[in-house]
Amino acid sequence: MKVVVVAGPTGAGKSQFAIRLASAATGEIVNYDSVQIYRGFDIGSAKPSIEERSQVPHHLFDIVEADEEFNAADYAKRARRICEEITARGRLPILVGGTFFYLRALLSGLPEMPGRDAEIRRRLRALSDKPRGPARLHAWLARVDPQSAARIPPADRHRVERALEVWIAAGSPISRWKAPTSENSSDIAALQLALTLDRAEIVRRLDARVEEMYRAGLVDETRELLMRYPRESRPFGTIGYREAAAVVSGEKALAEAVAETKRRTRSYAKRQMTWLRSDRNMQWLPAADAEDSFRAAMRLVERFQIA
Repeated sequence: MKVVVVAGPTGAGKSQFAIRLASAATGEIVNYDSVQIYRGFDIGSAKPSIEERSQVPHHLFDIVEADEEFNAADYAKRARRICEEITARGRLPILVGGTFFYLRALLSGLPEMPGRDAEIRRRLRALSDKPRGPARLHAWLARVDPQSAARIPPADRHRVERALEVWIAAGSPISRWKAPTSENSSDIAALQLALTLDRAEIVRRLDARVEEMYRAGLVDETRELLMRYPRESRPFGTIGYREAAAVVSGEKALAEAVAETKRRTRSYAKRQMTWLRSDRNMQWLPAADAEDSFRAAMRLVERFQIA
């Protein structure tokens, strides 16, 4: 099975590029963004609009409720089935998003670590719900798995709980399990296209996008979502929603939330670029020259399809 991947840092214009590519190459869009899968989390995830999604078929958007458990293994299973269905229709799956662990899970598989254990997760959540619970769980993780504790912030309770769950179930830190890599064998052949921009332009675009999200009603959207889901639900910890939730609760002023969202977004884009540069199979395209990049992408896609 052949798929095309559109990658790049947040703000590089992946969604619009992928829609244009899908229109020209008889393709369908498959999402690999871990926030855009959630229903109702639209503004803060920069989810493609209904109008944009009407241009070509889009898949794996709005498929999960915020309080549901959903991980990379769940994603890989559903994405594979969708890609197989698209291929069977004689069309080209075009994957676009920013959660590269989801992408690697689909293309290369996941390590054979323990699955979810409801009883262990229940006990960890009970500890987390106590005063200073998240900080105590993170301190526990730092003792048993310092490498994971250094990567996972205390506020990311879901990843902290998962790391402790694996340690309890397997007796081995999650950091010792081999992570998927693009070099792993797979029956999926992927043409990976990565849009790139210079750092100054990325920062300019990201700051403008954050400001536009707040103007478009991110705080109001978050307020409505908090009426439907508990605040500890996973997407409320993501960039933009965590800060907007703090505005709703009165913990942060709006200006402070905007500044913090900008800082976290820039940091995330930097991590994305680090991840992308580690993948030797990426074909880099300069996003600043949209027409040249599109023509280059189409040439690569045409060769890929007939190879």
